[in-house]
Formats: sequence, C-alpha cells, structure tokens
Amino acid sequence: MKKIALIAPLLMLLIAGCSKHGEAGKSGSQVVARVNGSELTVHQLNFALSKMGKLDQSQLKAASEKVLQQMVEMELLKQKAVEAKLDRDPRILQMLEDARQQVLAQAYIQKIASRPIAPSGDEIRKFYDTHPELFSERQVYGIQEFVVKDGNAHASEIEAGIHAARTAEDVSKWLKDNHYVFNANASRKAAEQLPLDLLKQLNTLKVGDTVVVRSPDALVLLFLAKIDREPIDLEQAQPAIQRYLVNASQQALVKNEVAALRKQANVEFLGDFSTMASNMAVDSGEESASGATPVAANPQATVPQVAVTPEAEPAPPAHNPAIEKGLAGLQ
Repeated sequence: MKKIALIAPLLMLLIAGCSKHGEAGKSGSQVVARVNGSELTVHQLNFALSKMGKLDQSQLKAASEKVLQQMVEMELLKQKAVEAKLDRDPRILQMLEDARQQVLAQAYIQKIASRPIAPSGDEIRKFYDTHPELFSERQVYGIQEFVVKDGNAHASEIEAGIHAARTAEDVSKWLKDNHYVFNANASRKAAEQLPLDLLKQLNTLKVGDTVVVRSPDALVLLFLAKIDREPIDLEQAQPAIQRYLVNASQQALVKNEVAALRKQANVEFLGDFSTMASNMAVDSGEESASGATPVAANPQATVPQVAVTPEAEPAPPAHNPAIEKGLAGLQ
C-alpha cells in the first residue's frame, strides 16, 4: 500500500491526459516538450502555472522552466507506472475513479457558487453593527505571554497562585519562586488577530487581569498589560465584509443545492448501513440561505467546501488580510 500511496498521485494525471502518443493535428508551437515520444503542451504548462497564483513577468520564465521540468519527471514516472501495468491494478483504478468523481463534483459546486451574488448595503451595515468587537469597538491588546512547560498538570494551582498578580513582573516572580519553567514574550494583538473565543474573554477583562489558556504542550498565561481603542469605520471594513458575505452566500447555495438533490434522489442504504435511511432527512434538512450568517458560511461536513475563484465574485473588493482574519474566526 505504501507503493500505491506514492504512485497514485502520479496516475491521477491520467484523468486529465497528461500526455498523448501520436495525437495528430497539434501545431509545433503547442508542444513544449516530448518525453519518449509523448507530448507535453503549452496548455498543460499554463494549467500547472495557474495553480501557483499570480506571477509577475520577472518570475514567469524561471517558474515556467521549473514547472516544465517537474512535468517531465511526472511524465517519466507515469510512463513507468503504465509499463508496470499499475494502471490496471484494481486499487489504483479505484483511486483514479475516486479522483474523477471529486473533480466532477467540485466542477458542479463551482458552477453553483459562481452565480452572481452582491450583498446589499443594508446587509453590510447589519454585519458591521452585529460585530462591534471587530469594527466599531475594535481594540488592540498589549499582552505579556508566559508559556509554562508542563503547566497543564498544575493549572489550578498556577491560576490560584497568580490571581493576585497585578503586573507582569508579579506573574514572573510567582512562577520563578515556585520553580516553574517558562518562556515570556511580549506582543501587541489587534482583535482580528485573536481567536474569537479568546477575544470574547479579553473583552470582559481589564488591564492587570490574566487569562489562562490550556494548549496541548503547555499552559499559557496571557497577562493583559494594555488596551488601546482603535475602531475601524464602515468604509474601511466594507470590502472585507463584502467578500465574507459573498463567500458565505456561495457556501449556503452549495449546501442548499446538496440538500435539494438528496431530497429528490432515491437513495437506499443497505446491509449494515440500512439504519442510515432515517437519518438522511435530518442531515440534509433545508436551511435558509438568507442573511449569510456564520452558520451558512460553515456547512456541515456532508457538503464539500468550495474554493471560489475570483471570477465568481462581483467586483472583487480590496483585500484587507487583517480584517479578514477576524472574519475567518466567525466561521
């Protein structure tokens, strides 16, 4: 199976026809390389380059050469896989069919999600007003972080011990006096840079308070040293909110389409899975796509997540990574 796991991705290229022997009618300008007689075309190269995102003119030649070398290597490996008759292996055939199914399903999802959606000004204003922690009441926090090694086993003791601390020095002194091993680090974090659950906690605290957070490897103490009010007005926030609402609406469209398809389809679960029939209606129940809420932006696991292309969005708004991090926390 390890051998299959390594070779299967290479064989996926058979779906798209990575290369073809003896195909007539190709002009020489379309062919960028021949590998043992198999042709690699400029269209295949352009498709591979498109996966790398935007490239400026100065990067294009070097990137094209690198990608073409990778395509040649992939073609060589594919040819050897076919020579070894791996393309006839039942397990490999199943992998190829699975990949084909995913590509086609994703193509249909993309078609649904590409329908023009433009949130209204009222929807953008409503979203802005209902998330003051990210916009109108946005705050920037000065945080002194203490990462206590093996602190999770003594979380209650540590939390009680630092309860009276009013400065970062007090926290540090208590940890040292009680022989805890820790690292300290100061940072300044805006609201959109914090996980939403932590942001809600910090919004209830005042300067001098400490939040105790359990992480898998250590206990983290976040001492709140300073709070600065730095709101974002509606005009600044509008592009990021628009992008969020467009994506949320597209996800809702996809979820509702899958629910409708399941409702119309004749699906039978057999054998050990026969009891699933009664659960299908619950899982695929219709939900409204209006209002593009965080729930609509995060469909259930039964609905494939769609990566929306820029062409699917009406008039793509300006990109604001900081605000969009905060919006991502709502999903």
